[in-house]
Amino acid sequence: MTPPTVSNIGKTGSGAAANAEAVCGEWYESHGAAVYNYFRFHVADTDAAEDLTADTFLHVVRAIDRFDPNKGSPKTWILTVARNVLMDWRRRARLRQYVPIGTLHDLAVEAPSPEERLLREEEVARLMNGIAALAPADRELIGLRYGSELDTAEMAAVLGIREGAVRSRLWRAMSRLREELTS
Repeated sequence: MTPPTVSNIGKTGSGAAANAEAVCGEWYESHGAAVYNYFRFHVADTDAAEDLTADTFLHVVRAIDRFDPNKGSPKTWILTVARNVLMDWRRRARLRQYVPIGTLHDLAVEAPSPEERLLREEEVARLMNGIAALAPADRELIGLRYGSELDTAEMAAVLGIREGAVRSRLWRAMSRLREELTS
């Protein structure tokens, strides 16, 4: 049996559908955490982040024939799809904003003592509150860089801007976040 590859997705028949699912399964294993972390920078509810991640990969499965490896990596294409899914979700739910920081338990790490865990939760709460105070464009950049762990070239591909612009905008966003955290 031929191993699943993007190049044989466009073929017709039931084998092509199985191949597309196999490729998407591999992509989910490789990039699912990055997509989920991207959403966690934008939505406070873990369930919403999980739903958006699932919705992203549903879109990926349906549109896999539009993926062009000559234009970028699967990760950047998938995160571009994720970005579009997030914009659609925001359009549908303009009233939804941020949930209280107490619901962000998945960002805290298990610490040896309750005191250390409380300090960590306070640190995460402070960071997430600082991020929530930023403009959506700044949250977007920080989420792509630190949530999805994209490098500046990959971020430029997702955002459709030059790499130099990504670096300068990210530097400014981080400066604004530092100001927010020190005020």
